[in-house]
Amino acid sequence: MFSFQTFKDKRYWILLFPFIIILVGFSVFASNYFIEKPLMVPIFLLLNAILFWGIYHLWKYVGDKKTQR
Repeated sequence: MFSFQTFKDKRYWILLFPFIIILVGFSVFASNYFIEKPLMVPIFLLLNAILFWGIYHLWKYVGDKKTQR
């Protein structure tokens, strides 16, 4: 399920930095919203993780399919 090969993949690192910047930026600029609705914090983190890993695995799948052709 978990392998260290992910950390060697440059697609992971290319996607990681924009997602971290978006996460931190959204957390800073929407902090009042999160204070008013604390239930949204775990939902936002879960959606961010799902979006990141979904894009990563889709990109990896498409890239691997192209190299097999």
